[in-house]
Parts: sequence; C-alpha cells; structure tokens
Amino acid sequence: MVWGRRRIRIALVASAVLGAGALLAVSESTEQRRSSGTTATAPVAATVIAPAPAAVRVAAATPRCFGAASMARKRCHNPALKGRLIPRPSIARRETARYPGKECYQSGVQQIRLNRGCTFGTRAAGRPHVILVGDSHARALMPAFVEMAEAGHISLEAQVRGSCSWTTSRVNHPDKSRIRPCTLYRKNLQRWLLRQARTTDVVVTTGYARQVSGSAKSQVIKMRDLWRPVIKRGVRVIAISDNPRLRREPQKCLVKHGATRGARKCGVSTKAGLHRDPFLLTAKKTRGATALDLRPRFCKKGFCPAVIGGANVYRDHTHITVTYSKTLAPVITGKFRAMRIIR
Repeated sequence: MVWGRRRIRIALVASAVLGAGALLAVSESTEQRRSSGTTATAPVAATVIAPAPAAVRVAAATPRCFGAASMARKRCHNPALKGRLIPRPSIARRETARYPGKECYQSGVQQIRLNRGCTFGTRAAGRPHVILVGDSHARALMPAFVEMAEAGHISLEAQVRGSCSWTTSRVNHPDKSRIRPCTLYRKNLQRWLLRQARTTDVVVTTGYARQVSGSAKSQVIKMRDLWRPVIKRGVRVIAISDNPRLRREPQKCLVKHGATRGARKCGVSTKAGLHRDPFLLTAKKTRGATALDLRPRFCKKGFCPAVIGGANVYRDHTHITVTYSKTLAPVITGKFRAMRIIR
C-alpha cells in the first residue's frame, strides 16, 4: 500500500509538470496566431485560461520546486522534475512577453515616443503602484511583475524599449543609429516619470549590463542623473540585476543534449556569463535606491545552468523565457515584503 501511494503521488506531480507545459503551449500557439494576423472569433487562451485568477492558475499549474524555486537557499528538490524541459525548445525560442490589446513594447530600436496603456492590476489604497522601466531585459522580467499585479500585490505600468536602459550612458552597440533615438526616448521617459511621481510608489529598473557604456564611476554618475530627480519626488527606485549571458544559442544546444546534460552543456560559468552590473552598483551608491540581486536564482557554485528546476531558462543567449520569468514572481514578492513595500 505504501508503494501504491507513492506511485500515486509521483503520478500527480508528473501530471502537474505536463499540465504546466500544456498551459504554456496553449498560450504560445494562441499568441502566434495573433501576431501573424489570423482572426479568431474565440481565442483558445482566453477560453482556457481567463476564468481563473492568475494566482490560482500559477498554483494549479506549477509543480513544487519548479524553476527559480529550486535555487532557494533552503534546498528545494523535486525528483519528478528530473529530465523535464518546460517549455520545449521549439516554444521557448519564441517566448516573449506579449500582451494583446496593450501597447507594451515596440520592437523598433528607433522608437522615440512612449508606450501607451501597458497597465496591469487595479490601483487601490494600500497597494503600491510600480512602474517598470528599461530595455528588452526589463521586458523579459515583465511576466513576473504582471503575475504580482494580477495577484493583487501591486498595480503596474511598464515603459520598456529595446536597447535603451534608464541612464544617460551611451548605448554600447555596434549599430550607432540606435544612439540618437534612444537619447530622445530617454528625455521623453524622464519627463513622463517626473509627471507620474506624485502617484507612483516604486520605479523598478534593469537592463542589459553590457550595453551600458563607460567606466564603473561613469555608469554610476550617469544613472544617478536620471534616478535622483525621481527619488527626490518621493519615489523609491529598485534596481534589479541583469541576467547572465550565454555563450551559445541555448535551444539548439538543448535539442542536441537534452535537459539533463544540456543544463550544464548549454549553460555558462559565472565568470563568463556575468558582467559588472551598473544597476546594482548605482543602487548601492544612491540614497533612496535599493539593489535587488537575483543572480543567485540563476547561478550557483560558479555556474549558471540553462535548465533550472525543470524550466527552460533562456529564450536566446541573452533573454530569459516567459516561463522562467514567472517563476521569479514569488521571489520578487518575498523581496518586496522584506523591503516593506507590500504586506
């Protein structure tokens, strides 16, 4: 009877893992139809997912120790996740944060104007209003914050734009045509943030650390130029660490090696994958700003694996998947509680 119960428990956990993969697959296939312009009278994702609140969906679909949870200081291990890869590479390589009906991200690096209507959750007394700003790496973290908003912890608005983090440092990119549009976008963003300060509690920022030019000293000075005027208006700034950068395209590597061997074969050492992080550095040296270091949820013992707790971490060599981003939501929620931003 004991073995019988054990088999039942294992079956239940395995079905939860498969269920999470199916949920992500449905969302992705629906998103692809929308982005291709195909008209559907009743989108599958809306029919399957919409009736349940986000917090309930996550709890129901996420197995124990999935993703970032497995990197907790107190060891979290789920044997049912061994050899799992969620989502599979064909889906992971297309996983980007898209929100139909909301203008949350314009892919063109020539963008000057701000996005409109990229809001989530409901503003309410006692519920902090958070603005997320940054480049495509900030966009990759959006799903975590959307989960927090849909769970009622925060209200959220996002202003994210490719190759243009919240600083006055020049964009370190071989395509020099990106520099002037980013400069103009930053000016528009800064004016907007100052106007929003009266009704904003927190600005969260992150970005691609390697695209921020200059020495460490210069990076701090040029980030402070934009952060301090917002902080002086009573807004708290939280800077989140950048994610690691892989040496190779992860999905091709995972197809070749599979989840178990690929976790290491397709990952990267901390020495090669992590860069000096100007966001953390500036936050540590700026009154009114806080550094939130998520690197321990990506790397351990000098290595950053490509598969963590059954989750396929990276969409490409430098951006994380929507799936892994969502597993960071409970981590960030806990950090916000520790900072007394939320209850």
